[in-house]
Amino acid sequence: LVEVQAADPRVRVVRFARNFGQTAAFTAGFALARGRFVVTFDGDLQNDPTDIPAMLALAATHDIVCGWRRDRKDALLTRHVPSVVANWLISLVSGVRLHDNGCSLKVFRAEVVKPLKLRPGMHRYLPAIASQLGGRVTEVVVHHRPRQFGHSKYGLSRTFRVLADLLHLRELM
Repeated sequence: LVEVQAADPRVRVVRFARNFGQTAAFTAGFALARGRFVVTFDGDLQNDPTDIPAMLALAATHDIVCGWRRDRKDALLTRHVPSVVANWLISLVSGVRLHDNGCSLKVFRAEVVKPLKLRPGMHRYLPAIASQLGGRVTEVVVHHRPRQFGHSKYGLSRTFRVLADLLHLRELM
């Protein structure tokens, strides 16, 4: 990222002293963004940056373009199955039909996400929340690679947190 930033002054890299979570990272990025679009993705190299140009092209007609990791490289029972259930529930509650709310690879129109006030854990509901502000949401299949760095904080135990969040999602929307 340092090399990319040095080569392109439009790129901004945000670093924290420790891991404050994905929502805090996204919120900081949204606040510092200067362009028309904001691209988010994980630092574990599971997302493929070569998917970004096609997503930016879709952002010409949509406010949020969400990645869909259709061919996931995760453990079936502990990661993929809970994700399918959570995505179905989030779609049911929010009315925004997505296959993969948890994919961090997303492109946002800056004016859609900059005004949002997010509490911890709300990053996975950004498309649902933004859709209530008139945001046009679409989804596109993206590449997904096996994790090379770090470890996942998601799994069966997070399913209960998602269920608790869903109780509050409607009021957030």
